[in-house]
Amino acid sequence: MSTATGRSPAIRRPQNLDRQIARAKTILRELRDTLEDLDDRRELTRAKQRNAGKRGTDWESVIKDLGFKF
Repeated sequence: MSTATGRSPAIRRPQNLDRQIARAKTILRELRDTLEDLDDRRELTRAKQRNAGKRGTDWESVIKDLGFKF
């Protein structure tokens, strides 16, 4: 038996499955972005701990070193 699209019913994916796959891909992208953000926060926390008590660089030196003129 053939459908209007010319495919047999056993091969044709339901539209609902396509929507579920699209939604799953969206969720996975959101999860990946969240994990990357958490990893960045963890690295920032570690950097702050490593640099605790160390003297920072003043803004004027940064501007001069990078060649910015305001």
